[in-house]
Amino acid sequence: MTGAPVPTNPSTKENTMHDTGMQHDTGTHIATIRESTVETAVERDWTPLTDEQFESYEQHGYLHLKGLFSPEEVARGLAVIDEVVADGARTIENHASFTDRAHTVRVRDAVARTAGLDYFLDHPKLVGPLMSLLAGSVQLLGTEIFVRSLQDEALEYWHTDGGEYLQQLRLVHGSPSLQIKAQVFFTDTTKSDSGNFLLVPGSHRKVPTDRTALCYIEELDEPLRRGELPEEAVEVKAAPGDVLIFPYSLWHAVAPNKVQERKTFILRYGHLWHRPHDYLRQPAEVLDRMSPRLRRMFGDFGDQVHPTDYYKPVDQGDVMAVGGNHAAV
Repeated sequence: MTGAPVPTNPSTKENTMHDTGMQHDTGTHIATIRESTVETAVERDWTPLTDEQFESYEQHGYLHLKGLFSPEEVARGLAVIDEVVADGARTIENHASFTDRAHTVRVRDAVARTAGLDYFLDHPKLVGPLMSLLAGSVQLLGTEIFVRSLQDEALEYWHTDGGEYLQQLRLVHGSPSLQIKAQVFFTDTTKSDSGNFLLVPGSHRKVPTDRTALCYIEELDEPLRRGELPEEAVEVKAAPGDVLIFPYSLWHAVAPNKVQERKTFILRYGHLWHRPHDYLRQPAEVLDRMSPRLRRMFGDFGDQVHPTDYYKPVDQGDVMAVGGNHAAV
């Protein structure tokens, strides 16, 4: 994968950095030495998406990656969730856009709350798809722990993410994604009425006719109040260890939950030049525990950062090649 901003799947090209002896921190003539800043001579611990996976995401607006995490890793994630929630679930300051959902515990900026998230955020099996979809420029914009309790009505109505400005943007086919979310499932939602994620395939390329300032889609929300779904809607049946990846522009909702608490991570991603969603800058004590790759995924370039680094990170391929979870491959 080169990460070059061209309308093709950036996952298929091999690394071809020339053996020049250039150190990645100089970048003096990088434009004439490398085809892309994402190229590297370092053996990567992650695998890019296949052409078929990339095209499926482009066409349908989501990827359901089944069994991405093992049963042991699922148990590890559940322990992280339970520990954080039991400890009081401190979250960031409230915002006018946050809807009142008494049935849901949301721990925003969760990475600052627990080091237990680092393992998952730095996992090669998750980094690979993100590097493909974001063309190598990967920043974690937000980390949330979600616990959905029981409710007979829809847990969330039809909407898009990221505010009204992102709702109105549309990308050409084959373009790298702008901002995306990954939902990691730790409890079983393979049966209906389990708080299932609902989505409309292909809706990431449509602007709703009727919408609100908080991006709710009235043309679908009124039927959902009666328990009706669009004919083309998909009810995602996710098992523990599955990951769902989708762009902010995808129309989605959450079905009623009549089975058990639903526990997930919600991870937000964008490019290095984007503003984060639930933090301004991670504290030094959080960054200090992380691998160089994960630090970079939180927009950290160290003390000698240049403003242009966020747009032209000349060592991106080297830094993103390998993380701290060497046993996780």
